[in-house]
Amino acid sequence: MELSKEQIKKIFELADKTQDINEVTETDISRALIEIERKLNFFNVDVNFKAEHKNALIVDDLELSLYQLNQLMKKVGVRTFVARNKEDAKAEILRHSFDYLFLDLFLPDFEDGFSLIKEAVELKKRGNQHYKIIVISGSDDKTMIDKCYELGIDNYVTKSENWHTDILKFINTPATQNENGLFQKEILNDKTISYTFRRFNDKKIFDSLLADINSAVLEGTVNVTLNLEKAVVFDPDNTYIFAEIYKTCTNAGGLLLLIHPSEKIQNALASAFLEGVIPVLNSNEKALEYISKING
Repeated sequence: MELSKEQIKKIFELADKTQDINEVTETDISRALIEIERKLNFFNVDVNFKAEHKNALIVDDLELSLYQLNQLMKKVGVRTFVARNKEDAKAEILRHSFDYLFLDLFLPDFEDGFSLIKEAVELKKRGNQHYKIIVISGSDDKTMIDKCYELGIDNYVTKSENWHTDILKFINTPATQNENGLFQKEILNDKTISYTFRRFNDKKIFDSLLADINSAVLEGTVNVTLNLEKAVVFDPDNTYIFAEIYKTCTNAGGLLLLIHPSEKIQNALASAFLEGVIPVLNSNEKALEYISKING
């Protein structure tokens, strides 16, 4: 977004900085914004966990983003390293062992973001690193987000109002990704498992999901939540998958619950007479409350 001279002038006033706005650079603006955030205590959020002895690499070329993530990681005890371009990032990855890789796609060369994801994923496959790859971006372009997940990232955080809370939640969640990157799963408690999807329209996804659920049920997990908030693609011909999972859970004495299914999915459930049979909720927290209520 292009800032007007009046907006730039206001930024420097709020930061208590003197600046000739006719000669201002992006770095000058970033530093002024950092100063404003310091005054406002931007990351004044409650943190009830620590991730000490963890290392994170932040790859970004904007001073403001580097400052924000450094401050956020400092709150939970994570040691941070910084790289401002792809080559520096590769050097740091080879030099240190990381738990998290925070990556901005919009590096000086746009393609460097996707290229770095590919190389970082390849290093993980070789066993050289075991980090989680988290892309943080101001873009919510679904095609771009899907491409990132297909390349093998662990999480995509859009810079919305609560982006920093989303990062903290991810770090504090024992989430795992299946070996093909088709979904993420999270153990909610000893009886409940949650699956999150970017796409929900592929036989490969369904086969892998059913196999994972059957294995979980054999180990004692009986409740399943499917988080479909980001699953924007769905073919009604695949409604059978809900019936299969529903039968698996109920036969084990458990429940299947859906989180944020799209209107298309809900219409498909209605056509298959499953509407109202499978509970629909807006979060895993609500799902756990529902399960607790049903089980008395």
